[in-house]
Amino acid sequence: MTGTRQGRTRRYPRSNARRIPSNRIRPNYFLLFCLFTSAIFAGVGVSWVLTTPSLDVKSVDIKGVRLADSEAVRRAASRAVGRNIILIRTGPILHEISRLSEIRQVKMGRRFPDRMWIRVWERRPDAVLATARGFYLAQRDGFVFHKVDSPPRGVPIIRLAVRERLVPGGTVRSASARCALDVLQIARTKAIKLDQISVDPEGDICLNMGSNFCVKLGGPEEIAWKMSLLQKMLAHRPSIVREGGYINLVCPSNPAWKPKPSAS
Repeated sequence: MTGTRQGRTRRYPRSNARRIPSNRIRPNYFLLFCLFTSAIFAGVGVSWVLTTPSLDVKSVDIKGVRLADSEAVRRAASRAVGRNIILIRTGPILHEISRLSEIRQVKMGRRFPDRMWIRVWERRPDAVLATARGFYLAQRDGFVFHKVDSPPRGVPIIRLAVRERLVPGGTVRSASARCALDVLQIARTKAIKLDQISVDPEGDICLNMGSNFCVKLGGPEEIAWKMSLLQKMLAHRPSIVREGGYINLVCPSNPAWKPKPSAS
C-alpha cells in the first residue's frame, strides 16, 4: 500500500526563476524630462527676477505729510531705493516712520516694476495746549504730538499757567491739565461750545464761552456734576451767555451767576 501511494504522488520541479508582475509601472521618461526642463527654466527665471536691475526701486512717492518731519520720512523711504522691489522689506521702514509722534498710521506698497509708495495719516488735534514755552497739539487722551508757532483755527485752546513741561511724543502729567481735557470732551458730548479753557497756577479751571462770558469750575473735583449743571443752565436760559458776566460753579450745590454791568 505504501508503494502504491508513493507511485501515485506526482512531484513537479520547482522553478527558481522570479516571476515579473505583468502590471509593473514603467517610468515615463518624457514626463521626467519635461519636469526637469521646467525646473531649470523656473530657476533661471527666479534668478533673473531677483537680480535684474530693471526691478530695482527707482523712487518712492510720499503723500499725507503735513506736520511730521518730511525729511525724516524721506530719509526712511530712501532705504528702499536701489533695492529689488520684490525683496525689499517694508516693515523696518514703516516702523521708523511710525515712530514720529505726528504719525497715526502709515502704509507702504509697490508699483511695479520700479516704484513704491508711502501713505501717511497724521493725528488730529483735539486741543491746543498753550504754555510759556509755546503751543502744543494734543489729543483727548493727553498725548502731545506736535509743537506749532500759532494755534490752528477751530481747535479749542487750553491755557496752562501750572508748571507743565510738554514734549512732543509725551503725555500731559498734571491733574489740572488732564481735567481740562476731560472738560473739553464732556463739553463736546453735551454740545457746549468752548473757545478757551484756562487753568491758573492753583489748578482752578475757567471756561471762556465767548462774549467775555466765563464759567468758573474751580478744582477738578465733581467736574461731571458741574458740567451737567452748566448744560441745564444754558438750556433753561440760552441768553445767559450774552447777559451774564460769569457763572460760578465752584460749589455745585450752590451755583451762582452774575450779570454783566449795565452800560451807564
